[in-house]
Amino acid sequence: MVIVHKDNKCYELPDGVEYKNHLASRLWGLYSPKFEEILKSNNIPYKLVDYENYDGDYFVGRFAHAHSDTELHSKYFDKLYDYYGENMWPNKKTYYYYDDKIRQLELLKKYNRHISSIVCNDLDELLKNITVGTVIKSTYGAGADTVICIWKKEHLDNIEEYISNCCLNENFFPCVVQEYIDFEWEYIIFSTSNEVYGYKRMLPKDWHSPNHFPYNGFDGDWAVFSYNDKHGNRFKTHDTLLSKEELDSDLIEFIRDVKNELNTPNLKFDMINGKVVEFSYIYNEIMPYVGGPMYFSYNIHLNIIEEKRKPLAYFQYEQINSVLKHLGIIK
Repeated sequence: MVIVHKDNKCYELPDGVEYKNHLASRLWGLYSPKFEEILKSNNIPYKLVDYENYDGDYFVGRFAHAHSDTELHSKYFDKLYDYYGENMWPNKKTYYYYDDKIRQLELLKKYNRHISSIVCNDLDELLKNITVGTVIKSTYGAGADTVICIWKKEHLDNIEEYISNCCLNENFFPCVVQEYIDFEWEYIIFSTSNEVYGYKRMLPKDWHSPNHFPYNGFDGDWAVFSYNDKHGNRFKTHDTLLSKEELDSDLIEFIRDVKNELNTPNLKFDMINGKVVEFSYIYNEIMPYVGGPMYFSYNIHLNIIEEKRKPLAYFQYEQINSVLKHLGIIK
């Protein structure tokens, strides 16, 4: 019996609000219905639950970063893991790195993939350590909701205002102060089952305000995004698939080592100039739609680079499949 944790209602769209298109809805939707669909198609018995449950052989869930969800699953996780152990996803090692940039920083230091950082536990410490050319990040939060960039001297006088504009502003501390890395691309690297693949996104250089770093918010579709720069002009950026050369041996070795250390079937790494901004065990992103897409994937098991073409809908279930394969529930 597989126990499936039902997605918290906070991840459902409000009544009357719809995704921009049907494909986005299918790709970015909830996790538990995908688990249900795959288990049903394989005639595997399962039970859908809201909270803790101890009558199954396996437990899979989302356990994501939304504050209302975190308050709930943090109460139950350790008890669940004591019962299910490594027959649970996420497992304990991976769970406690999620949405915790300070904990992630300590792991990344082992592999020299970290960005030089200073940990600040309150506002006084933060004010002593920020300078022009630094980025401030709460240890919590996703989607750059709790990230602030200081690129002008006058910004230093308004730190409290910028914090108040952040999501989870009441829980902003502890935070990290990092050097700003001036680089053209952000690399989004996935490892799902035995594959490593990804794409890179051109980064804008101008922002409306410190709270709009790094993207200013965007509109657009899949492979081309448009941003407003600080002057109100449109800035277009492209997502580009990685070349064979960019899937180099050092990168593959690093990803393989972290996956083995955490014993997790999938991870996503956001990287700039070889350094990891953050990583996560859950993600809803897909590969850019560039001709299929046709992309290069490194097969860790076979130690070769393969050229693949997959429809966008393929990525809808790939992470869910990898979890069930990792646990031995499906082949």
